[in-house]
Amino acid sequence: MNRNEIRTLGQLKKSGYKVLTVKDEIRNNLIKKIENKETFFKGIIGYDNSVIPSLINSLLSKHDIILLGLRGQAKTKIARLIPELLDEYIPIIKRIRNK
Repeated sequence: MNRNEIRTLGQLKKSGYKVLTVKDEIRNNLIKKIENKETFFKGIIGYDNSVIPSLINSLLSKHDIILLGLRGQAKTKIARLIPELLDEYIPIIKRIRNK
């Protein structure tokens, strides 16, 4: 079923959609990117052997992350790239009130 065709909670359940935590969603999407050999954390230069592997391990392990370092060490850039691992769409259930 196409996501644009889903209009009711029953259709959403029938489509097989499963609610995931943010950490599970990030982990699943990161695993897919690794399997497809896609690049992630684009624009991060010089940390391929240190920060990136540690970051990947922590995301796969569903750990919380604290980015520490001096200015110019890509902390903000990394923080802005992590949400790209989330799904593009999530369902929103609206409650319709009877008049």
